[in-house]
Amino acid sequence: MRYSESRKTTYLLLAAVLLVLFGLSTDVAAEEKKVLTGKTVNINTGSVEELVQVPLISQELAKAIVEYREENGDFRVIEELLQVDGFSRNLLSRIKDFLLLEGIGGDDCNC
Repeated sequence: MRYSESRKTTYLLLAAVLLVLFGLSTDVAAEEKKVLTGKTVNINTGSVEELVQVPLISQELAKAIVEYREENGDFRVIEELLQVDGFSRNLLSRIKDFLLLEGIGGDDCNC
């Protein structure tokens, strides 16, 4: 009888692990779907409210983008976002299709 209790416990643990893994995989799938839809925003003119409409940009990150732009001027290249606190190369690669870079001109333009 001890053996069957041990086996039952093993099956319950296995079932719990599978449920957790299934839950994680559906979260990842939902996150990937979120990346595929969103608003395209100009990072040189977008407000915090507009920037949060880009997938994966939180309110805090949108504020950091606007603060960086106000302190340093327009972004010259999209990769300059990596200088913003909280912005990673992985995030940039996932959302770059939703970001526009317009609004710079004159001597500051790297066009």
